[in-house]
Amino acid sequence: MKMPEDQDIEKLSEEVKTLRKALNELMASFEIVSRLAENYLRLINIYAQYGGLGIDVVVPEIRHDPIAREIVRILFDLRSANISQITQELKRRRGKASRNTVREKIHHLIELNVVEEVDGEKGKAYALRKEVLNKWFDLIGIPIKFDQTE
Repeated sequence: MKMPEDQDIEKLSEEVKTLRKALNELMASFEIVSRLAENYLRLINIYAQYGGLGIDVVVPEIRHDPIAREIVRILFDLRSANISQITQELKRRRGKASRNTVREKIHHLIELNVVEEVDGEKGKAYALRKEVLNKWFDLIGIPIKFDQTE
């Protein structure tokens, strides 16, 4: 036969277990909210510093080159494109574009390890390097990684 004190102790022990579980769940929720707030503040800071959150912010070498920045944005939007497609899209976005200028900027972006040559539908095409995409996703707090072996 259990003593009333033993029953009280068991009851208190169960209540402590329940409270610990609730506290752990609350702490886990707080951790998620804390990470979200951190990411939000980082994004606001990046926006204030660069005036935008586009893919081009992870390539500081092109910060003062509006054409190269736009080409990086175009490749992000199109995934891959040849010189003609990039020129056509650049013309649509900026009002003017030259194939020679695009070719020159693409070669500069290749030297910076931002862009790589890939097989396209009609021969040579260009795409952003996976490392650049991964860097951008890290920057904006999205846990996506492109496999480097693809």
